[in-house]
Amino acid sequence: MISFVGAGPGDMELLTVKGQRRLQEADAVIYDRLVNPLLLFHCQKDCQLIYVGKTPYQPTMKQEAINQLLVETHQKYHRIVRLKGGDPVIFGRLTEELAAITAAGIDFEIVPGITSASATAAYNGISLTERGTARSVTFMTGHLKNNDPQAFPVLEQEQTICLYMGMEDLAQFVAHLLQQGFDPKTKAAVISWGTYGRQQKVTSTLAELAVQVKVAGIKNPAIVLIGAAVLGQEQFSWFDQLPNFGKRQLLVATRPPNIEELVSYTSQGADIWWHQVGEERDQRFDEISERYLSEQSFCQILFMDEQAKDVYKRNDCPFG
Repeated sequence: MISFVGAGPGDMELLTVKGQRRLQEADAVIYDRLVNPLLLFHCQKDCQLIYVGKTPYQPTMKQEAINQLLVETHQKYHRIVRLKGGDPVIFGRLTEELAAITAAGIDFEIVPGITSASATAAYNGISLTERGTARSVTFMTGHLKNNDPQAFPVLEQEQTICLYMGMEDLAQFVAHLLQQGFDPKTKAAVISWGTYGRQQKVTSTLAELAVQVKVAGIKNPAIVLIGAAVLGQEQFSWFDQLPNFGKRQLLVATRPPNIEELVSYTSQGADIWWHQVGEERDQRFDEISERYLSEQSFCQILFMDEQAKDVYKRNDCPFG
């Protein structure tokens, strides 16, 4: 059995109860780059953790190889979780993987997750379907299969537009909307790493959006929200008001964490990683930690035990 599980947008508490249970039961987990790796601490000590992350503009595992990996992993393990960022049925390339495993006669289930558009909007006080303002919501992607040229559709103005993977063609998309009659003063926001403590946000008018995003240096992963409903963030944004929002803390320990202590940091808005050191560490996380620390930076180190402090300072190798 392969369970396709939506990991949610980033905040580790935005995982469904069913998704959490599947991780706790799994013999192997195949996960993407946009999955918060803190979720892997839900897994059993003997669970195989397999990374198939896709990093923009860098060589990565092709989709066909991931499809084959799913089939091969099923030959070795009984309970497999394919962990995808957000919701697997929304821009998750789900059917390509389903086609591969069904052709091999493998049973599956789909456990939906919270998609980044709704979660990021909620964490910034934006109601995607604000009464009297947005009669509908459109989810669309700025990235097509095989990098084919994007042909953006004609869109209604009394709605909220949620553009996924649209940073590369953001200026083109804005120009398209203006050409079809959108008011240049339409409210818009670009939010990167939504629901993480490292979240960045730019709000602007539609006409100025691409310029403001460039000035701010915001890059993928980011969601673009366009429409009058974006005004809500000026009054109701709450996540960035948490006491530790924006604090980037590296927690160093000789032991694995428990989920409750991780949540005690993230629920206050901090962006964290749990980094294990010492001979008794869970070595499955060596590669995960090395990769994560190469992509993310942390401004504060918190030692969770004295031995961790000694090991970390004594060894040039961070894993000790």
